[in-house]
Amino acid sequence: MGKSARKNMLTQGDLTAPFAGEIGDRFPVILSVQELADLLGLSPKTLYERIDKKRLDGAFRKRGKHILIWRDKVLDLLFNGKEWE
Repeated sequence: MGKSARKNMLTQGDLTAPFAGEIGDRFPVILSVQELADLLGLSPKTLYERIDKKRLDGAFRKRGKHILIWRDKVLDLLFNGKEWE
């Protein structure tokens, strides 16, 4: 199912509204792999695998050994992106 076939797409407001207040302090706009793993309830290993499989392309930048992840872009990819095989 492609992006255009989805009926209930989340808006930018839907993606950012839950991060108002204290939870936004815990999960800022730019996250580490560990912070994203904590947010999603996944292991960092799972996230590294998804990065290697290019499932999070466009939502992160590698800087040396560090990976910087844009929280809202990852959530958009996970909730509004194409289905994975």
